[in-house]
Amino acid sequence: MRHKFSSGVLLLFLFAFLSVVPAKNLFSQEQVSEEAGRVKTREGLIRSGKLYYDSGKYEAAVQQWEEALLTAPGDKKIKKYIVNGRKKMAEQARREAVRQRKEAEKQKREAERKKREEERRKKKEKSFNKEVGLINMGLPQQSVLQKFSLDDCIKIAMANNIQMQVAQKSVKLGEMRLFEARRNMLPSATINFEVGDGRVNARRYISRKQSIEGQQPIFHGGELYFGVKQAEINLEVIRKDYDRIKNDLVLQIKKAFYSLAKSKENLKAQRELADEVEKIFGSVTKQFEGGVAAKLEYLNVTSQASQVRYQLASAEGDVGIAELILKQAMNLDTKEGLEIESKLEFKKVNIDSSEALRAAFMNRPEIKINSLMIDYYRRGIDIAKAKGWPKIDLLGMWGLMKDEYASLDQDHNPASGPDNDNRSMSPQWYAGIKTSMPFWGSTVEVSRTKEHWPPVVSTYHGTESDTTSFKFKFLDKLDYYSDRQLAEIDLDKQRQELNKIKQDITLEVMESCFTYEKALIQFGTASNKLKYQQTDVDVLRVKRSMDEVPDSSVVESMIKLAQEKFGYVQALSDCHTSLASINKAIGVEDYFKEQ
Repeated sequence: MRHKFSSGVLLLFLFAFLSVVPAKNLFSQEQVSEEAGRVKTREGLIRSGKLYYDSGKYEAAVQQWEEALLTAPGDKKIKKYIVNGRKKMAEQARREAVRQRKEAEKQKREAERKKREEERRKKKEKSFNKEVGLINMGLPQQSVLQKFSLDDCIKIAMANNIQMQVAQKSVKLGEMRLFEARRNMLPSATINFEVGDGRVNARRYISRKQSIEGQQPIFHGGELYFGVKQAEINLEVIRKDYDRIKNDLVLQIKKAFYSLAKSKENLKAQRELADEVEKIFGSVTKQFEGGVAAKLEYLNVTSQASQVRYQLASAEGDVGIAELILKQAMNLDTKEGLEIESKLEFKKVNIDSSEALRAAFMNRPEIKINSLMIDYYRRGIDIAKAKGWPKIDLLGMWGLMKDEYASLDQDHNPASGPDNDNRSMSPQWYAGIKTSMPFWGSTVEVSRTKEHWPPVVSTYHGTESDTTSFKFKFLDKLDYYSDRQLAEIDLDKQRQELNKIKQDITLEVMESCFTYEKALIQFGTASNKLKYQQTDVDVLRVKRSMDEVPDSSVVESMIKLAQEKFGYVQALSDCHTSLASINKAIGVEDYFKEQ
């Protein structure tokens, strides 16, 4: 019985031991797996933090490392990572603050610059509007801003054109040169004051002089006279050159103005066409989606609508380019708005090419300039010849002077004679005539002078003299012959230039008249085509309302109508520009006016 009890206890102990030992081993494996997961997570967080750190995302890196530190609070390596990351975060924050400060300063400077530009723009716009009379009774500027006419554009262009400003300054320069040439014919005068002192034989002396000296040309062979005539001709040439610049500028502005007006009219027609075609396209699309319209008709209208959109975009681009060209011709800021009165009505003007040619020969600035230049070079020949004539000039001087020992030295020298008394200012003068004569490339000079001088410290009496001198300068005026030859060559060149200008102007006038005649014919043809196409569109619209023609036929006719409208405004623009070209070829802005 005892043996059985012992066996049961032993079995119970064995069962308990077997049941306890596996459970203890299982708990140890779970603990190891959990620890391995934490290590893996920590290493993953560390690696992720390093990736953020290397890419410059220091804040995200620190967050990863802080999470890793929670799994191993005593890890010094992770703490070092966190310290380095926070340092980089601080440096990055400082750099960002500096960048933001610089950006704020840049934005402030940009705002100030825009403010200054806006002030300059308003100031310029104010003066711009004032120039064409657009400021009215103190009202807001926007309320009085009007569309610019052709005359307004011409006035503004003339005020802003740098070449015309230079021409105006050249006129002033020519007036100065004319004054200088006239002044050369008058006497020249020099006023002289001298105060001096010094020592002679260990005695101090003083000197006082005052005089006026002059020279008067008597005869220079006409050189001075012809010089004045040349200056007068030069001034007239500069004034005519101003007219030439103005003439060219007016034509440039007119061409740019009518080109912009033509583009605006075309854009208006294309917009009207686009609106109507878009409505038709929308209707056909709905019919096609509902199974009413054929696919071929839908595709045809779609293609036509795309064509109209392209034409509209092209018309908008043409307006932008034409407006830019006009602004450049007017020397305006390309950012400023510009509205013009784009009316292109034209009234026929009857022009006779023979009359236009005669008017051009009478009024064209280029012909007047070249005719004046021929006179200018003729005066140059006269000047070159005048250098071969004698030159006679009168010379003279009159004044007062004294030259004496100082009174202080007289007081220290009682033995001084009566001649050392204080002298008064005594007259001094000289008069003479000087003549020079070219002689086979040399120059002969003869002069005669009579003079009177008061006494000086080294003498006790004044001096008088009557002097005649003769000089011969050997071959010092060889340029006399080359100057004459050069003047004749310049004159012949200018004559040839005048003939060429006449031929060019004749060709320009005849071409302008021919272009004008073609423009009139084109204008009549475009008018008839426009009437026909408008009638065709009206007829097709009626037929479409009765389902006799498809929508694509109406759209095609409308596109042709827009093209004919463009041809019509093109013809109007050509009529205006060709008439302006004729007036430019004549040299008078409004020689032929519209009736």
